[in-house]
Amino acid sequence: MGHVDIEHMSIRRRLPGYTDVAVAAVMLGVLYYVALRVRIWEDFFAESGPAVQHLMAGDLHGFLALTPAYGGSLLLSAPSLALGGALGGLDGAYRLESLFCMATVTVLALALARIQRSQGRSILSRWLLIAVLVASPAADWALKEGHPEELLAAALCVGGMLLVVRGRITSGAILLGLAVASKQWALLALPLALAAAPGNRGRFSLAAAAAVLGLSLPLALASAGNFVAVNRGLASAPFIFHPEQIWWTLHLDYIRPLGGPHSTIFGPAPIALVARYSHPLIGLIAALSGVAYWLRRRHVQPSDALLMLALVLLLRCMLDPWNVLYYQFPFLVALAAWEASSHRRAPLFTLAASFLVWTSFRPVNTTSSGDITNLFYLTWALPAAVLMGWRSLRLPLPRARYETTVSSLPSRLRIS
Repeated sequence: MGHVDIEHMSIRRRLPGYTDVAVAAVMLGVLYYVALRVRIWEDFFAESGPAVQHLMAGDLHGFLALTPAYGGSLLLSAPSLALGGALGGLDGAYRLESLFCMATVTVLALALARIQRSQGRSILSRWLLIAVLVASPAADWALKEGHPEELLAAALCVGGMLLVVRGRITSGAILLGLAVASKQWALLALPLALAAAPGNRGRFSLAAAAAVLGLSLPLALASAGNFVAVNRGLASAPFIFHPEQIWWTLHLDYIRPLGGPHSTIFGPAPIALVARYSHPLIGLIAALSGVAYWLRRRHVQPSDALLMLALVLLLRCMLDPWNVLYYQFPFLVALAAWEASSHRRAPLFTLAASFLVWTSFRPVNTTSSGDITNLFYLTWALPAAVLMGWRSLRLPLPRARYETTVSSLPSRLRIS
């Protein structure tokens, strides 16, 4: 009987984990169906399609030489691309790559759910976390627009930061390095990760650099010219200018082709100053955020780095003239990771942010003018950024600072 009781207890302990996996599988299926039931995926065919066709033909050099700026993600996804291409051509390659990238987010969601279980969170809290992460509207639109690599890079970046703040420096640095090679916006996480890494920061730097080089070097060697050109183009934002960002009032009055002189898609254009310096400014703010976290390191908790990462990724969206719905996905993933790690009951902030993101880019954007869309987006994004910065650095509240000052005065000088 004792042996049977032990087995029953073991199964009972494992059951919550099994149910979390089942919910995650259902959410993954929902995302796959909603995102891929209609064939759109324009950017995949235009940007990655030529390289993937070479991979399907067995031409590895051609595949490496023609990869877009996020070629590292294609290299990580190469087995799924090759298998999917063999089964169903370019459509099959995209579907299987998307499934692979969705699986990485699902694994991260299950890891965060496991942290929640260890903290005694309720089953509803864990299931809400999994649903918010895996079946996110931002993830849906990343897949619809042909960018499954956004999911992969977000999972690698936030997963890497999570490992770093939990003391696993080398593995966290490797994941962050792979994220940078997969999608260059992940560079924004490195200053903060370096500041948050406990212990040997030299080891962190070497591991991250090795991961970046290991994934990027084959692409650079296959075609140095293409590698330099596609990455250099990320430094400026000369064409695309959407209303969901902070520079909207600085657009030019006339409309011009978004994709160059022969484009058939037209929209407002940014002024030259915004086009040239908005992206470098994002990098500068990421570096300053790392410095600010380092200066406040004695006052913060390790999980605060995840909230600071969410802030940096939100600021990246707010300051980027190209800002689109799926750009918000890494910010939402980082916010969910912070909520899961900071002893909150449920990821309610992430749920609210997901709703506001979807509302900004879908019903408001499609039914309102650019000015109203811009106002709606900034109405929630600006206060959220301020509150996230204040909380992540553990800055004192104004009233608390006042009470501390008053209590330090001699009793005869206090005002009752």
